[in-house]
Amino acid sequence: MITYVNQQKHNGSYFFLETAGGIHSPVMSGTAQVDFYRTLRLPTLLIGDSKLGGISTTLSSFESLLIRGYDIPLVLLFDQPTYKNHTMIQDKINQIKKGIKVVIAPSPPAYQQDLLQERESMEKYYSQLDGYLLPTIDYLDKKHHERFDRLESMSEKSRSTFWWPFTQHDLVKDVTVIDSAHDDYFTTYENKEDELKPKEMFDSCASWWTQGLGHGNPTLTLSAAHAAGRYGHVIFPESTNEPALSLAETVLEKDNWASRVFFSDNGSTAMEVALKMALASTAKRYGFDIKAPVEILGIEGSYHGDTIGVMDACSPHVYNDQVQWYEPKGHWLKPPSVHISQGRPYIKLPTEILEHHKNSSSSKIYYNSMNEIYSVDKKGHSRDENLTETYKSYIRGELNALKAQKRRIGTLLMEPVLMGAGGMIFVDPLFQRVLIDVVRSEGSELLYNEKNENTGDKNSWQGLPIVFDEVFTGWYRLGRKSASEFLGVTPDITAYAKTLTGGLLPLALTVTKESIYDVFLSKNKPDCLLHGHSYTAHPMGCAVAKASIDKLDEMSVDKKGSWSHFQKQWDNDSLWSMWSPQLLNKISHMKNIEGVMALGSVLAIELKDNQNKGYGSSVSSDIIQKLRKTEFKIDNEETGISLYARPLGNIIYLMTSQITTPERVALCEKAILQTLQSEH
Repeated sequence: MITYVNQQKHNGSYFFLETAGGIHSPVMSGTAQVDFYRTLRLPTLLIGDSKLGGISTTLSSFESLLIRGYDIPLVLLFDQPTYKNHTMIQDKINQIKKGIKVVIAPSPPAYQQDLLQERESMEKYYSQLDGYLLPTIDYLDKKHHERFDRLESMSEKSRSTFWWPFTQHDLVKDVTVIDSAHDDYFTTYENKEDELKPKEMFDSCASWWTQGLGHGNPTLTLSAAHAAGRYGHVIFPESTNEPALSLAETVLEKDNWASRVFFSDNGSTAMEVALKMALASTAKRYGFDIKAPVEILGIEGSYHGDTIGVMDACSPHVYNDQVQWYEPKGHWLKPPSVHISQGRPYIKLPTEILEHHKNSSSSKIYYNSMNEIYSVDKKGHSRDENLTETYKSYIRGELNALKAQKRRIGTLLMEPVLMGAGGMIFVDPLFQRVLIDVVRSEGSELLYNEKNENTGDKNSWQGLPIVFDEVFTGWYRLGRKSASEFLGVTPDITAYAKTLTGGLLPLALTVTKESIYDVFLSKNKPDCLLHGHSYTAHPMGCAVAKASIDKLDEMSVDKKGSWSHFQKQWDNDSLWSMWSPQLLNKISHMKNIEGVMALGSVLAIELKDNQNKGYGSSVSSDIIQKLRKTEFKIDNEETGISLYARPLGNIIYLMTSQITTPERVALCEKAILQTLQSEH
């Protein structure tokens, strides 16, 4: 089809793809046509039916197309003079969406038994019909040119209109004009040889880590539409609605350590809520004034969002360096990190920890396999008893120093397993496990000279409230429902967002225990958790999140499909990646690569950069541009794809959705290998 269109596009031809039956009639695979053709997203001419019963069929088809993102410039109907049903259809369509033309053509004449008369009758009809259809073709032409004129102008208009996040505008070379998105792909347009041409791009940053079930997922779209139709938005305080309650019940069924769910709108806000919960709980237990200065215990390189509160809960780095109100309120431990180089996985110890490591002077501790490193959930401290003692010594020393400085620590805050925006840092899971265990078993004494009382009550917390930021890593991003599963422990508070709603709508949850909820209970209104926003627990987001969780859970137990191919190539159901071990091995041997790591749908590649390590590095810019500009193909296929990737300083990361197929990953692997080798 593409070959034919390319051959004919300069001779003034029109290409019409006619479907068979109604839009929900299946193709041979059983997929409804409306979903099967969605990838193409061709401008759609809907031929309606204005006869009895046709109003419902036509409007239902129109809405189904619209809700899946099709452009419908024109609806064509036959005149129905008796009932004038076409006038109602026209009115309804204009109510739903302005600017859609409805053309009413005369109905065919009655059939003539005499063949000559039938021929004359139809010839007369067709000549009459040209008066309706030729202007229709002209109108479709007009809409086509309007569409492409708009696409052509969007790049410059956007430059002069938008203030993009995390973007130095003077360094932007090209604006990616995304006309639509479906599954794993963007349909974009760019000027090439004085002509606007389409280009398919793989969304290899998962649209800022949100994509779980693919763009334009019809299940999620219909879930949102149903909730919008049933509720719109309704107030949440002292109220309930089915999508919110159903979502909360589902989450607590998974997180059976928790009993309460607080709704908010994004990950940063969810973490603000978590901090308020944790700090108030600690103040009450240790008896210091709620207004007394208090800090957090965290991990260097963590990032919890851009609102002021959680920004202060992060150590100084590029994201807060130029914020006037930033005032760091915490102490951050140096993390040991996981890498693969020259085909060998190892833990890299920072200098601060190496000083406590008596068995070796090397900062690199090699292991036989990734499975060994990520066996903490099964083995606990026995994964590496010597290193456990090193970590304990370092952590105890830091906590004793904080006590000597008379600093109040209100919570232990961390991104489990993988710190995302800080540079895709894979933290040694043993370090985080030991840190949590020490804080829980010794934190009261080390920080506050109080005896630790372990009541065995699962609703209580010990030492300090443990807060997990799973905004990025939650809901199967790393191959498991929760990144905490790699650690073999559960938190006291956790925050979810991003993949929670499959990539469709903003929604966030802060999940916690009853003992923390109880801190805010009293007869005095101001003692409650005074936090919220207008669209708290909006039904659309809740319905979409519930549908997303249900689908991800289904995929996680599907041993014959979904992720089984990826699990088999890693020979592991719990530690696996969509990126192949062979890819990691090849990249790890490249001279321009410092290290590489992968878990779940995340691939992180650290480039060597002797000048400016970190977020300010520009060493990856050429590679990112090549991934975006080059059209990568498999074998002799007619078309290929580019990769829409984003850098994190000297870190190149690629991320798929959770529905990505092995074939798509293979093409992405080819693209990144080819690009890295060209820079080698």
